Amino acid sequence: MNHLAHLRLAAPEREEMVGQVLADFVTAREISSFSSGIQAGIRRHQRIDAFTDGHPVFARARRRIRPPHRRFAGVLLDVFFDHFLAVEWHAYGVGNSLSEFAQSCYRVLGLYRELPVPRYSRAIDAMHRNDWLVSYRSLEGVDRALRGIGRRFPRENPLETGIKVLERDYRAFRSDFREFFPLVELDFGRTASPLTSAQAR
Repeated sequence: MNHLAHLRLAAPEREEMVGQVLADFVTAREISSFSSGIQAGIRRHQRIDAFTDGHPVFARARRRIRPPHRRFAGVLLDVFFDHFLAVEWHAYGVGNSLSEFAQSCYRVLGLYRELPVPRYSRAIDAMHRNDWLVSYRSLEGVDRALRGIGRRFPRENPLETGIKVLERDYRAFRSDFREFFPLVELDFGRTASPLTSAQAR
């Protein structure tokens, strides 16, 4: 699960949403320095990741990815599944449009951009500026996301051609997502309506 799915599965409280994104930028030692609400979001993110990594449907999807991309199968699937969530937001969203949901998330995340985690601040600025959550809906957006992730790795990697993996088995990966997401939603789905624009301010 990547940013869109984690935010979709977050509880609607602001700090929970922040924790869901912040989890990718903090170490285990740093978690206790944040508020209880942010800690809850980080822990929820970790439980979602553990559920995902250990699920047989996700394992089946991972096996579809062949060398040289196989070492990065988890990264690829995280982005692929965000793509399908964005494409099928009408079925798996939370009552408002993807664009409305994204703008609400950007507002909430921006309220906490002064947290002492520079990588988080840079990420949410770029997320808002480039409308990452909505951009996952297009193959071009997926390609940009994968290339951007690839550039952050210290060593050479095949993520710049990861879009070809999605295009080659698009229908199969979409089927995997449709089978998997309702299962993770049963355990981790939102239990309340998303924040409105007014609440997010």
